[in-house]
Amino acid sequence: MSETIGEEDAPGASVLAEEPLRKMLVGTFHKTGTMLMFKVFTQIAVRRGYRLSERRSRMPLDEWDIFFDAPSRFETGPLLPTARGIVVIRDPRDAVISGAHYHARLAPGPPEAWAHVPRPGFGGLTYAQKTTSLPDDEARISFEMDHMAAGTLKRMAEFAKPSPMFRTIHFEDLATDTELLTFRRMFLWLGLRRQDMAAALRIAEANSLFSGRLNTTHMRSGRPE
Repeated sequence: MSETIGEEDAPGASVLAEEPLRKMLVGTFHKTGTMLMFKVFTQIAVRRGYRLSERRSRMPLDEWDIFFDAPSRFETGPLLPTARGIVVIRDPRDAVISGAHYHARLAPGPPEAWAHVPRPGFGGLTYAQKTTSLPDDEARISFEMDHMAAGTLKRMAEFAKPSPMFRTIHFEDLATDTELLTFRRMFLWLGLRRQDMAAALRIAEANSLFSGRLNTTHMRSGRPE
């Protein structure tokens, strides 16, 4: 079916007889585009009729089409060989820099409740308070590298050479993908229905910083620093 930019966004619109949906797995790490990917795939699921589960939702393992996992652990149980996954990784230096900036200006409350828990090792300060208390960016980056980023980078390195089931997507490519070529390849690999591709690309464009439509303090430019 050809992709028509003006097609309706009703869930399951114009569903044709196609191969059964694959199980689609989408993973990120801290500061590698988690909010971007979550918004994109949640909106695709709602508007196009996919069942989305995430790591904390405890949905039965056989009742999802898209599984979103921010730590990229993918504890889903056995999967058929037809399953496909993507994991968004980022230049480790930029992940550390972004994390240091983010935690220094983090307001209390969700989605990072863990960062507001007082810790004896920080003299009773929370992670966010400890980050803010440091004298300069160099100290904050060093602190981030020794703490939160250390585990993130170790897990991210496991996907530098992914299994055949997975493809790695570079966050830097998504942040500058104004022609939506990386998004298109990602959606094709995962196995979105063909008639949903145009709508999925519109959703991706609308949620990307380069669209100019977002009003958010969660994400910065995404460009390498």
